Amino acid sequence: MKKAGIFIVILALCVLLTACGEQKAYDEACALFENGRYAEAIEMFRALGEFSDSPDRIKIAETRLEQTSVWRSGDDSGAERALRYKDAFTFIETGRTREAYETFASLGSYRDAAAQLDRFTVLKSALVSEETRVVSGESNVLLGTASYTYGPDGRAVSRSGYCMLEKYGFSENFSYHYTYDDAGNVSRLDAVNDPGTLSFSVEYEYDGNGRPVRELYSDNSGVTHEYATAYIYHDATEDSEPYTEVVENEIFNGNAYPLMTRQESYGPFGVSNVKCSDATVVNHYGADGRMTDSVRIDADGSRTVTTYSYDDVYIYTPAA
Repeated sequence: MKKAGIFIVILALCVLLTACGEQKAYDEACALFENGRYAEAIEMFRALGEFSDSPDRIKIAETRLEQTSVWRSGDDSGAERALRYKDAFTFIETGRTREAYETFASLGSYRDAAAQLDRFTVLKSALVSEETRVVSGESNVLLGTASYTYGPDGRAVSRSGYCMLEKYGFSENFSYHYTYDDAGNVSRLDAVNDPGTLSFSVEYEYDGNGRPVRELYSDNSGVTHEYATAYIYHDATEDSEPYTEVVENEIFNGNAYPLMTRQESYGPFGVSNVKCSDATVVNHYGADGRMTDSVRIDADGSRTVTTYSYDDVYIYTPAA
């Protein structure tokens, strides 16, 4: 009977994949998992292949299936908590640190759950991902996404995915790895391409107020270019008066580098505009001061929109 039930689930999955796509099938598999129907959930996740976190879900469901069998055989009254305790470490192994934290928190005084909670660093509303699209007329094309990882000190460790670096002529997939100085500023960025090879590096210098004043760009052949940037800073408040100034001039190897003349306009808190020679960039901010999106409007009217997403980040540091 159980095998027949699994067969029915697989048949239903085929229908879902054909009619509604992988996302709905994935949601159905998650629902089976949440309801404790682990064997059926495993089959559905397997049929989804690499979609979303299906491989991780399979590993967790297999552990739950094994432990649930022991629990139901009357092993002991604490088997359910033992199951969740083991789940928490499985969540950590598969990168599901939020679920690990919540699971340890639900265990109260069980074993060393409280001590495990102390090994978490929780970053509130950290930047976790970006999505970039090109919008032209009715066309809306996804260029790529990028995601961030953080260390226990709250600083970004890396950024992976689609990266737009117009200044350096790049617009492709990279992993950025950050190095910080004693003041907490990013002192170096190393860009690694998909095969795992260093593509270029950027070193940053700051003034006494922690504001960037100089960049040294080096490609993988060892050639170094200097970008000296002159900035004008203003303290913006919610009721700031609008103003426009030229805020950036590039210097390339000590010579004027006429790629870009940029004007930046500030109005009331929430929107800023950057005017380049052939495009305008409009940045929007939320009430908390975080940028919500950046829209580049080119001369032909097409738009490149980057949307920023924020969430709580849970970082687990194992015991030494």
